[in-house]
Amino acid sequence: MRVQRLRRSLLITPGDRPERIAKAATLPADGVVLDLEDGVGPEQKAAARDAIRSALATLDFGRRERIVHCNGVGTDAHALDRAALDLARIDALFVPKVETAEQLRDLAAWLDQEETGLGRSRPIDIIATIETPRGLFNALPIADATPRTSALFFGSGDYTAATGSAVTERALAVPRALIVAAAAAAGLDAIDAAYFIAVKDVAATRDDALIARELGFTGKLLFHPDQIAVANDVFSPSDRDIARAERILAAYEAARREGRGTAFVDGEFIAVDIALMAERTLALARQARDIDKRGSS
Repeated sequence: MRVQRLRRSLLITPGDRPERIAKAATLPADGVVLDLEDGVGPEQKAAARDAIRSALATLDFGRRERIVHCNGVGTDAHALDRAALDLARIDALFVPKVETAEQLRDLAAWLDQEETGLGRSRPIDIIATIETPRGLFNALPIADATPRTSALFFGSGDYTAATGSAVTERALAVPRALIVAAAAAAGLDAIDAAYFIAVKDVAATRDDALIARELGFTGKLLFHPDQIAVANDVFSPSDRDIARAERILAAYEAARREGRGTAFVDGEFIAVDIALMAERTLALARQARDIDKRGSS
């Protein structure tokens, strides 16, 4: 099984803004998403492709994941994206408006062919965006379409535009939960939409991230640098989470040594499912601490 990247915070920046790309490459986000889709006007897409190619060739992104947000599979703009991409310098493709598994299988087949001879140690990942009603109902087949897919992303902006629903916690609860379930069924990350109502409102960003974490999302797309520290904090286990996970595993392991399959910790009934959650918490904590120790390098 592929080791997943840490994706607490993915900062998206327009591909036609070289100065913003250069700044993003220095910030403490887990990944930088270079946008060729909705954030770039049709007349600027060619310049954006050139700017992204140049940035990937000249900038040091350090430990940050290099992600390109391409145009939708099957569009003319996507074909031009494919011709311009330097696959040797990309870690993942962020694919918009995915509605069928066939779209991802087509992209994966092209990547298989193009990667031959590149000498990559790791295949290029696919992050599939679910942002339409049809995509939502096909979320599980999309998640299972190709081993390259490592995450599902919920695009709430396009989803609410298509459905006419509000951009509120209650209105988004069902699609969010379904995307988390599909991602979990396939062993993928689930990444939530950026909080875009007031991108500089740190408290509101935190509240929205906490809702996403409670539903099972593992990270957030971000629009503004001020949101990075919030996402990194919310989607990393706290000291309290770590201490509780350690108590759970210690109690469960002691019970197993005594021939029992259950235990009690802080009055809570513990069985194998809770123990597995504790193991995931500690694994995430180790990964987050390793990344944050390295800081911006």
